[in-house]
Amino acid sequence: MKWNIIKPGVRVALWCAIVVALCASSALAQTTGRLVGTIVDAQGAVLPGVTVTVTSPQLQGANSQVTDAAGQFRFPSLPPGTYNVKAELAGFKPAEQTDVRIGIDQTVTLPVKMSLAGVTETVNVLGASPVVDTTSSVGGVSVGQELMEQLAVRRDIYAVTRFAPGVTQDTFGPSFYGSTSAENSYIIEGLNTTGVEKGTEGKTLNSDFIQEVQVQTGGLNAEYGRMTGGNLNVITKSGGNVFHTDVFGFGEGGGLQASNTTGPLRPQTTTTTVNTARLGDFGGDVGGFIVKDKVWFFGAYDRVARRDEGTIIRPLTSPGAPSLGSVIPADITQNLFAAKLTLKSSQNHTITATVMGDPTTRDGAIFTTANGQAFTIAGPPSTFSGTLDSGGIDSVGRYEGVFGSNTLVSLMGGQHREKNQYGGAGVNNPQILNQTVNPNARSGGFSGFDDQKFSRNVFGGNVTGYAGGHTIKAGGDWEGINATVDRYQGGAGQLIYVLPNAALPGGIYYRHRYYVNDRAAGFDRNIPSTWSIALPLEATPKSRNVSLFAQDSWKVISNLTINAGLRWERQNVLNRDGDSAFSLNKEWAPRVGFVWDPSANGKTKVYANYGRFYENIPQDINIRAFGGEVTAFSYNLSPDPANFLPDPASLRRSTLLGGAEPVDPDLKGQFIDEWLTGFEYEVAPNTTAGVRFVHRNLGRVIEDFLVPASGEYFIANPGEGTLGQSLGFYDGEHTAPAPKADRTNNSVEVSLRKRYSNNWQFLASYVFSKLEGNYDGTFQNSTGQLDPNINSAFDYADFLVNAQGQLSNQHKHQVKLDSSYSVPTGAISGLNVGASFRWLSGLPLTAYGYSLAYANWEYYLTPRGSLGYGPADYEMDVHVGYPIKMGSGGAKANILLDVFNLFNRQAITVLDQRYNLVSDGACAGIPAAICNGDGGIATTGNNLTPAGTIANAQATATNPDFLKAGSFFTQPRSARFGVRFSF
Repeated sequence: MKWNIIKPGVRVALWCAIVVALCASSALAQTTGRLVGTIVDAQGAVLPGVTVTVTSPQLQGANSQVTDAAGQFRFPSLPPGTYNVKAELAGFKPAEQTDVRIGIDQTVTLPVKMSLAGVTETVNVLGASPVVDTTSSVGGVSVGQELMEQLAVRRDIYAVTRFAPGVTQDTFGPSFYGSTSAENSYIIEGLNTTGVEKGTEGKTLNSDFIQEVQVQTGGLNAEYGRMTGGNLNVITKSGGNVFHTDVFGFGEGGGLQASNTTGPLRPQTTTTTVNTARLGDFGGDVGGFIVKDKVWFFGAYDRVARRDEGTIIRPLTSPGAPSLGSVIPADITQNLFAAKLTLKSSQNHTITATVMGDPTTRDGAIFTTANGQAFTIAGPPSTFSGTLDSGGIDSVGRYEGVFGSNTLVSLMGGQHREKNQYGGAGVNNPQILNQTVNPNARSGGFSGFDDQKFSRNVFGGNVTGYAGGHTIKAGGDWEGINATVDRYQGGAGQLIYVLPNAALPGGIYYRHRYYVNDRAAGFDRNIPSTWSIALPLEATPKSRNVSLFAQDSWKVISNLTINAGLRWERQNVLNRDGDSAFSLNKEWAPRVGFVWDPSANGKTKVYANYGRFYENIPQDINIRAFGGEVTAFSYNLSPDPANFLPDPASLRRSTLLGGAEPVDPDLKGQFIDEWLTGFEYEVAPNTTAGVRFVHRNLGRVIEDFLVPASGEYFIANPGEGTLGQSLGFYDGEHTAPAPKADRTNNSVEVSLRKRYSNNWQFLASYVFSKLEGNYDGTFQNSTGQLDPNINSAFDYADFLVNAQGQLSNQHKHQVKLDSSYSVPTGAISGLNVGASFRWLSGLPLTAYGYSLAYANWEYYLTPRGSLGYGPADYEMDVHVGYPIKMGSGGAKANILLDVFNLFNRQAITVLDQRYNLVSDGACAGIPAAICNGDGGIATTGNNLTPAGTIANAQATATNPDFLKAGSFFTQPRSARFGVRFSF
């Protein structure tokens, strides 16, 4: 679909739910882990009747089980934490295992050997606890307090994804093994908090509120779905049987940050660099009990007050615009909070209720580039200064109950909310964007924006049963998603472009861009006099999603597990009238794999897994394709906002793009297939080494196509179905067979990890990754467009010429090193030092051509990724922490220092790949014989074969910054100083 200049919004809100019936299924992420094992005597004979007791600061009371006739015990639901396990049987010495670490959705298999009691009974303390999960193929990393508090990491849940092998960053967040940031799932306390509109990050949560984050990169079983990337599973802190309070404060910016010196390295079209003038981050938390072992509580609050300042680095020509060197502020205030109540009515029944909020206000310069590294300022304050309110309150309730010895029941319900609300003088004034000069000049009011409110209601549950060697689990969930969106192409609903054309008097003409009210009396898209501005364009779309799953983890023999499951999803996308635009009812996702422990001692595993994963369609397609979007590109010779109708004297054909989009009756869901295999070995206590191969193939996509002759779109699977078989060209005459969308990732991962023990920890990984195809994903990284399922990739056939090759976010080589050490004794006992290093090879380079019709760089003028590679990116961060005891009661003050980008390497990470600029005119730098008239490469006929090539793009590019200036940079060195008082 046509490039959407409207920036994605953030949403959130308030509601509480503790759920309902067993039949209200749940495919939501796990919030607990499992402990299983077998107890034998010195001769290896199994011991039935052994009492096994687990205790932990994270567990209310003590849980006990008795081994069965096979000597086996099972704790099917334990909160993430560190446990002490004790086995007792008359006539035998008690056996005890300390430091047993159980993570989210992790199965720890603990073998226990008991000896006959002597005259004096002593406790037999076993060795180091297991570190290899011999029942699972899931990849990724568990991030607990040891990593978050002892290494330099930003104070939010998304920053911890950097610890996981195969995870890089694109413009909008983490990218897992070639998938884009708009394809992930973010689960907090079992609630889906993924961004409703675009599928990106949807909730801000401070790391002080977090107990553990499970970064899952692949190999997930059937209870996980609605993603084609990775999954983030987050558990917040709980109370305890001991009252605990923290008060903390952190400061950044100003003198703690190096000045941004990247101005000379940026393109001439960039007008600002940004520094953080100050950042104050203050708050506290308190946890404890209302009734010991029965009712726990936790509450936390964090106020973040930040001022960013944009410095004008280019002369601006618009009257009233800030002068060169001016500093423009933006004040961002966040009030983050979380509260949790945990009720344990008995050993087997637990209810939790959680509320978390992130209301945020931005005041001042409210528009930034997509990556946030620069303010969008090219005119007077009326074009950029205002307020933006976002964030909201989420709530979730969960129940877990163990019935008998073989049944576990989980139920949940909750609500996620998001919002965006713009304010300021620019809301009511159209913007005029002069593209005949560089940098472009802006005047009037705001460019495009949306006021939005989203909510996602979720209900679900699952049942787990144990029978022999089988662990059988079944469940599902239901999601009801609602939105209210008021849309504006600019202030007062209009954005007016000033464009160059030497053939016209004065050399300029105007494009009036606005949403048309297609429900106005007498409207006819073919009669321009009936066009009127929708002020605003109102959309109230809905989606209804359902999933069911069943899976079995079958321990065939003691050292071989087969995991198999099947997941079904249905997605019903509703239009602005509440009718179904399309429904995907046949999304069947099989999962199958095995895990084999060849040593049969719990220290080795060989595994393989296959899974199909379907995309969770964000609401962007409801809003744009089925929400009444009809966009006028109305050309005339007047800049007057009141004169917005077409004028043939402008020498360009005015068009309406959009409308109610037809859907292919054979439309099917978008999915990836994932194959992986690997080996992991415990090379030393608490230390594992592993190698892993991952193959991901994008099997099918949903995209929109444009009919150039009419300006209307339709939704189809490229290369499939009834409507998806052919593409139209820009000229409105020719067509070509539509290729299938292609994205293939092959990666090899090598890792070495030592979990925190003996005062130190270490994570190291190297990944070789090959990412090729013709389609980036639901975020179109090549063009910068984030419109999942309605990106421009298949709009014109011209956009697919030269599109096959190395994809835009391919980092072939990735190295990550993280380690920390705490001094155990002596004068500086407790001193903690941590260091992190990351190195990524450069991205593939392509020459992109400007499309006048789409007002963006849409064309591949050279074969994708054929111009070599950009610069490598690397960074080193360090952390230092030192505790100071306060009195004799255990209180302490922890002094903290984190330094990001220690060597202040402010280097280009992504080069400017724009071959030409708007002001150069259509087809600039492209031989006339092979230009399609809009800025792309023509073809040899009804096909995608280019009619010619650009032999030396660097020599013929009309953009002086092509492959020289940078669009992304390593951020300036920043120090964060903090203190945390703990009582």
